[in-house]
Amino acid sequence: MLFSNPGPTYTPLGDQVLLLQFKQEVSMELNLHIHQYIQVIVAARIKGIQQVAASFCSISIHYDPVLIRYQQLVQELQQIDMTEHASVRHKGKTIHVPVVYGGGCGPDLDYVADRAGLSPEEVVRIHSAGTYLIYMLGFIASFPYCGDIDSRLMLPRRTNPRLKVEKGSIAIVNRQTSIYPVSSPGGWHIIGRTPLDTFNPYLDPPSLLRAGDYVKFVAITDSEAECWNEYTGKEWIEQWQI
Repeated sequence: MLFSNPGPTYTPLGDQVLLLQFKQEVSMELNLHIHQYIQVIVAARIKGIQQVAASFCSISIHYDPVLIRYQQLVQELQQIDMTEHASVRHKGKTIHVPVVYGGGCGPDLDYVADRAGLSPEEVVRIHSAGTYLIYMLGFIASFPYCGDIDSRLMLPRRTNPRLKVEKGSIAIVNRQTSIYPVSSPGGWHIIGRTPLDTFNPYLDPPSLLRAGDYVKFVAITDSEAECWNEYTGKEWIEQWQI
């Protein structure tokens, strides 16, 4: 329900961003509440709002101060009767992401399995069985923080982060799983890699993933990944109606 959580506090971040801060916790219930809140704000069509973005427990609203002042924006938001929208349900699509697990694509799979007391095959089965909410995008462009993973797979960050994690790497840490959209340093445990391009700066929008959507991982073979190209990528997207 939209009102199982208390309303936000309002804080300016400079002269063009308003932060709506909810209670300080990371939970699926709160994050879904935040995405519902965003749907209501967007539907209100308040003049001057340029972008609305979610994080784990807050919403940032980017606005044009020429069109609307900070205090006026706060008043507009406070005037929205959220109780009228109590029946609002979060709408997010599910993105199916192909993954080659283990081997050179997932160098940490055996370690994760050993720590969990499972076989690598069981780790793959458990990880690919879940459907994960994208809490937010952050860290680097289009990096999705998805959760919650099965408690059996929960591990802290690596003691020694890698200087380079390959683009498309599928990783886990604590209660989260993610996809590295570009090559970058990283301290998460790498269990697989996707040939699906989730970020392209030349497209609009550049990211295939959005906060509030869901991710479902689908295991594929090495040979399927080796044959992956622009056309198979398009076929995959059409098949899963992304």
